[in-house]
Amino acid sequence: MQRVVWILIIALITPSVVVAGEWEKALSDIEVFESIIGNDEEDAAMQEEDAILEDSVELFPALDEEEDKPFFEEDEETHVIIKVDGGPVRLSDVPKDRWFANYVADVAALKIISGYRDPQGRLTGKFGPADSITLEQLAKMAVLVAGIDPHSCTTDLKNDSARGRWSELFIACAEQHGWVVYSEGTADPVGNALRSEVVVTILQAFERRISPVSGTMFKDVTRSTVYGNAIETAATDGIVSGYSDEWGRETGYFGARDRVNRAEAAKMFSNAHSVYGD
Repeated sequence: MQRVVWILIIALITPSVVVAGEWEKALSDIEVFESIIGNDEEDAAMQEEDAILEDSVELFPALDEEEDKPFFEEDEETHVIIKVDGGPVRLSDVPKDRWFANYVADVAALKIISGYRDPQGRLTGKFGPADSITLEQLAKMAVLVAGIDPHSCTTDLKNDSARGRWSELFIACAEQHGWVVYSEGTADPVGNALRSEVVVTILQAFERRISPVSGTMFKDVTRSTVYGNAIETAATDGIVSGYSDEWGRETGYFGARDRVNRAEAAKMFSNAHSVYGD
């Protein structure tokens, strides 16, 4: 309709004889003008709609008075939180959905572990599940799970390499209680603990009687395997098991001389406390 009106206006003000090219130019100008008018009208409509929305309470809905819930609820905690020195510590490297999470939480509740500390003694919030457990760390965990007061042990230390270290009292206790890994005073405090060493130390800490080795339970544990009797005893009691393949099938191998990471150690200590503890 507007187009017709503009054509009539131009026809009235234009001489009767119009060159064809000029007439086409006039029509083009009309189309441009109509486009501008249309855009202005659209912008005006949008501004009016925005003004209505800004005044609307729907942008800021009131809370449900019955539920009284906030707009944004906090996500459920995704990592294990332990209590150390009376306060909570979030272990940023122990997600709750990992296989070792419950074991770490369990041994923390038993006050066997507290996580890493910085040089100033402040907790870092790290447990280090993939880190290899050292012989001095093993000694500490075993002394604590056995309920031994490290200060009750004498300072008559055989192991000179442990002297002056933070683990000195724990290793002294391990020596004095006759735990075989430490009894000779030759254990390297910072050396990695082997699976067989962790197993025999746990059994001795709980004063579990160790049965003779049969050499038939695992393919790689024979009668000549060091601490093989402890491995078979712990396996019989359900404290440890052999390796499994990617489909969960048992391979028949134990890996007596393999290193133990801190997550695996947590599982062993947790299982042992469930079986042998009070």
